[in-house]
Amino acid sequence: MPAKLTDKQKVTLWQQHRLANFLASCRLEGLQLAEPAAGDQTAEQRLDALRRQYGR
Repeated sequence: MPAKLTDKQKVTLWQQHRLANFLASCRLEGLQLAEPAAGDQTAEQRLDALRRQYGR
């Protein structure tokens, strides 16, 4: 019997499904979306810079 999902796992799964549905919808409409250029490392650096700037 599979274990129940935690709330955080449910949110992550819902977000993954939502993104997949959105991308599929865009493909049906003939739209092509570019993947974000920033990787995880770049995003973390940007967040750190913003936190320093705003004192959090």
